[in-house]
Amino acid sequence: MDYSIGVDSGDTFTDAVLFDNGEDRVLRTAKVPTTHHDLSEGIFQAIDEVISGIRVEAVEQVSLSSTLATNAIVEGRGGEVGLIMLGWRPDRGEEFPRCRKSCVPGRFNAKGEVVESLDEERVTSIVEEWDNEVVGYAVSGYFSVRNPRHEERVEELIKGLTEKPIVTGHELSRKLGFYERSVTAVLNVKVIPIIRSFLDGTKEALARRGIEAPLMMVKSDGSLASSEEVRSKPIETIFSGPAASAIGARWLSGKDDGVVVDIGGTTVDIAVLKDGLPRLADSGVQVGKWRTKVQSMDLRSVGLGGDSRIKLEKEGKVVFGPETSKPLAFADLPEAKLDRIHVYEDTSFIERAKGGDEGLESLNDMARRLYGLVGKEPVNRTKLLNRAKEEGIVRGRFYLEELERQGFLRRIALTPTDLLHVIGEYTGGTVEAPRTGADLLSGERGAEPGEFARSVKASFEKNIALEIVKKYFLSEEPDCEFDGNPLWNCLAGDGATGLNVRFELGTPLIGIGAPAGVFLPRVAELINTDFIELDNYSVGNAVGAVTGRVTRRIDVLVAEQPEKGQYVVFLPEEKKVLAGEEDEAALAEATEYAEAAAKSLVEKSGGSPVDISVRQKPFYHGRARIEITAVGLPRADRSENLTNG
Repeated sequence: MDYSIGVDSGDTFTDAVLFDNGEDRVLRTAKVPTTHHDLSEGIFQAIDEVISGIRVEAVEQVSLSSTLATNAIVEGRGGEVGLIMLGWRPDRGEEFPRCRKSCVPGRFNAKGEVVESLDEERVTSIVEEWDNEVVGYAVSGYFSVRNPRHEERVEELIKGLTEKPIVTGHELSRKLGFYERSVTAVLNVKVIPIIRSFLDGTKEALARRGIEAPLMMVKSDGSLASSEEVRSKPIETIFSGPAASAIGARWLSGKDDGVVVDIGGTTVDIAVLKDGLPRLADSGVQVGKWRTKVQSMDLRSVGLGGDSRIKLEKEGKVVFGPETSKPLAFADLPEAKLDRIHVYEDTSFIERAKGGDEGLESLNDMARRLYGLVGKEPVNRTKLLNRAKEEGIVRGRFYLEELERQGFLRRIALTPTDLLHVIGEYTGGTVEAPRTGADLLSGERGAEPGEFARSVKASFEKNIALEIVKKYFLSEEPDCEFDGNPLWNCLAGDGATGLNVRFELGTPLIGIGAPAGVFLPRVAELINTDFIELDNYSVGNAVGAVTGRVTRRIDVLVAEQPEKGQYVVFLPEEKKVLAGEEDEAALAEATEYAEAAAKSLVEKSGGSPVDISVRQKPFYHGRARIEITAVGLPRADRSENLTNG
C-alpha cells in the first residue's frame, strides 16, 4: 500500500490527511492548533497523528500549503535586497519594499530589440559595493518579457561575484508591468531565506521519521511545485491555503462547476470552479500594500472567520472582525475570571502568545512594561488597561494593539465559534464562558443569550451570502463600489417598499473548513442554491494539497513582422523567429513550440506524464495568442530528498 500526506498550515489550525494512493481515498485526518512561533512544530504534530502505525517507507509524497510566505511579506520580514533596474528609472514616486536601488543602462523595446546596450561595468561595481549589506539581488529589466537576455547576463555577472540569491523579473512573470515585476522580484528575494530554512527543517524532520518522499508545495494558482522550485520562487506560494481549498473542494465533491467557500478562523475565502479548474485572476495578486505579478486564483478573501471578534457598535449594530481572537470556549477561564466580564463590562481577555518573549528587546520601554503586566494567566482587557494607567504607562491602548499586532500578546473574545456553543450546535470547548460573554452583549440588545446568539449567527451567515454575491458582481465589474452605494444597500437589505429582492446562484455551493457544516447550509438557502455536503470538509485544504496536480499555464504572443517576412514567438524562457508569410502555418509552428515549453515547465516542477490543452486566438492586427494549460501528476521520485535532504 502506498500513501501520500497532505498538510495545510492555516492561521488557526494545521490539518493533515493520510491518502491511500491505490484506492484514491482519505484514510486518516488530524487537526491541531497552528504553532505560530514555529510552524513546523504544529505540522509534525499533525503528521505524526496520521502516520502512526503505518510503514513510513510507503509514503510516496508529502505536500504542503502554508501561510508562511504571505505572513512574512505582510509583516515586513526579510533583509535588505539589492534591486538592479535595467533601462528604467522610477519617476512617479513609486514605492518599493525595503531595498537598495540602482538604475543601469540596458533596454529593449516592445519587439525585444536592443535600443540601449547593457553597462556591464556598472553592474559589477554595484555588486562589489553592496554585497556586504544585502541578502540577495533582484534584477528587473524593461521589456524583459520580450527579451530576457540583459537580465540573464546580469545574473551571470552577479553569480561570478557572490553566492547570494539572485532573482530575475522574467522568471517570475511573463506579463507586462515593469514596476510590479520589480516589486515581485524584491519580495521574492526577501522570503527566500525564510522559506529555505523552513523547507530544510521540514526535510530534516521528515528524514528523522524515515520519510524520504518528495516534498511539494501548493502555489497560489492551486498547482503543485517541487520544493526545489519553491526554494527559488517562494513568492509563488502566497495564498496557497485558499488555493488548496478550491482544489480539495473539487476532489471531494466531484463537481467541475461551483462556488467554493472556505471558512477558516480568520477569513472566508471564495473561489469559483469552472470546467474543473479554478478561475485565475486577470491581474497579479496583492499582498499587504504590494501589488505583485504572481499568478493567483481569482479569490475574494474577507475577514469573516470562525474566530472573528464580535463587537457591538452604536445602536446595537453587530460587527465581525476583521480582527481575530481566541474563542472564549477554548480559553480555559476559571469562574472568577468569568465574573470579571460583568464587573468590567468587557468580554475580552489578554494572554501572552506562546513563544512571545522572543524579540522583546526590539520594543520600547512602555510596550515592555505593558507586556510585563500580563502574567501567566489571561487578564481582562479593561483591568489590564486600568493597571497600565495606574503604572504610568501612557497610550496603553496603542501599545496593547501593537503588542497584539506583532504577536507578543493574543486577544480572547466572543467569536462566531462561541455562538455555536451557546446555541448547542457545536460544543468542542466549554459552554460557560461563551454564554457569559453572550449574556453581557445580549443585555445591551435587550435579549436573552440564546436569542442573541441565534440572531448574530444569522447576521454572520447573511454577511457571507452577500460576500458571495459581491464576488460575482466584481467578476463582471471589477471597479464596482459597494460602500455608500444606495442601490447595493437596497439589494443587501430587504428590498424597497413593494419590491422583494431574491438572489439565485446558478452553481452549487461547496463548503470547506471546520465551521462550514454549521454556517453554509443557511448561506446556500439565502442565495437559493444547493449546498454540497462533503466528507472530510473540515480538512479540505489538506486534501487539496495532496490531490493537487502540477499545472502550468502559459500565454504566448506571436507577432507578425511583414517587413521582414517573419514572425516572432515570445515563449516563457526565450524568443523564437519563424520565417514565412502564412499566418496559419506560423500559428501551428508556434503552437508546437508553446506546447513543448509548457511540457518542459511541468516536468521541471516534478510532473509526469503531461496532458496539454490549447486555446488559440487567431491573428488580429498582426498579433496572435496561444494559451496552453499543461497538467502532470506529481512524480513519486525520491531522488530529490536523497540528494538535498
